[in-house]
Amino acid sequence: MTEKLKAKTFLEPGHIPLCVFRMPYVDWSRKIHSHDFHEMMIVVGGVAIHHMGDSHATISMGDLFVIPPGHMHGYDVLENSGVQVLNVLFDLKELKMSMRDLEQIPGFHALFSVKLSNHHEPHLKLPAKDLAFINSIIEAIEMEQEEMAPGYEFYCETKLRELMVFLARRYSHVATPEGKNVLKLGELISYMEKHLGEDLRFEKLAEVVRMSPTALRRTFQEAFACSPMAYLQQLRVKKALLLLADPSKSISDVAFDVGFNDSGYFSRVFKQETNETPKEFRTHI
Repeated sequence: MTEKLKAKTFLEPGHIPLCVFRMPYVDWSRKIHSHDFHEMMIVVGGVAIHHMGDSHATISMGDLFVIPPGHMHGYDVLENSGVQVLNVLFDLKELKMSMRDLEQIPGFHALFSVKLSNHHEPHLKLPAKDLAFINSIIEAIEMEQEEMAPGYEFYCETKLRELMVFLARRYSHVATPEGKNVLKLGELISYMEKHLGEDLRFEKLAEVVRMSPTALRRTFQEAFACSPMAYLQQLRVKKALLLLADPSKSISDVAFDVGFNDSGYFSRVFKQETNETPKEFRTHI
């Protein structure tokens, strides 16, 4: 019998029906289940198998799903994948938010209102800069819910609106990535994450997944709308965002730790992905 999770288990009665979980899933899996609330699932590291009704797909850093009430899904974690997931749970009916012109964004309906089949969860593949922005919104919600200062519920609802607008606009312009050899690509991404500090050449990546360079380039582009090396660049910037929070590390040290031998080139790549230089990013950590 499929497990059905109830909002009252996760969303505290009498408070804003919104909560956040940060979960490092080590040797963890969740059997097929459904729930009577929305779940936004954001993969921030590692690789897992996401089951959606009678289908499944490999998911990795940057994958974002919106699972509406009543849909069945679950997870299997790949061994030693170090998968980490951010879950945002909320009850749109209980929030009673005015959607106003938000409903004019096609992506809003695709993500939050259209009833898709169980094997077509609304899905985005987000670059590092988008993940960093989303994480900043979620951190603000977490902080407000922890302190519970007067007005925190209004503030949290405002931040949720901001998150919904951001994702709806992204979804209006980004097609759900579909591709072949998904498991091989998942293995490749896991390999990238584990070897970010090394000199990873494209030929080496093709060798890791036992594919010809041409096949890997085509398959990866179909699945993730970018080249393997561009995706590797996003992973390195994502890791750099975390390392830059440590004031004891110089920008050159961070650049070296994520696989850049030239700090000037690292700064250019970082700005390309985040619209800020590493130095500018550090001013508001």
